[in-house]
Amino acid sequence: MPSTPSSRVSDTERHIDSIIRREGGGRRIAAIKDELGETMNQYVAVFRDAEGLDRAHEVVRRLIGEAQKAAIDDRGAIFNQDVIAAIELGYMLDVAETIVVAAKERKESRGAQWRTDFPGRNDDEWLKHIDISVDGGEPQVSYSPVTITRWQPEERTY
Repeated sequence: MPSTPSSRVSDTERHIDSIIRREGGGRRIAAIKDELGETMNQYVAVFRDAEGLDRAHEVVRRLIGEAQKAAIDDRGAIFNQDVIAAIELGYMLDVAETIVVAAKERKESRGAQWRTDFPGRNDDEWLKHIDISVDGGEPQVSYSPVTITRWQPEERTY
């Protein structure tokens, strides 16, 4: 059975401890989650454009900062729902930023993304995967090829 490196365990313990030791006064985790959901629904649903995606990214970046100080009430070390919610919020914000960055990058309409400012599909430039990686800073964009096997790509029509 694979084991977890002790450094990873220590990092996780420090992260949890930092959440428990937070000062009061930050926004509630539920309020941050609500704003995140409203922002993603408004600007990053199926119909998107550059202006809305830029606005969504600004909000997500602000919420990432606010999440670092989000208020918790439970200071306990056992089955602490406040800590779980704070960790989950961090993951939600990571995923939201990844979605927004990739959506901004893809300047075409494809699949479940309809860019109102780029309504056409463009296989010549965009038949590729957008890969997002984060290493402690801003998300980095790279690309990888699409492997076409049995099913040829085709435009969705409804």
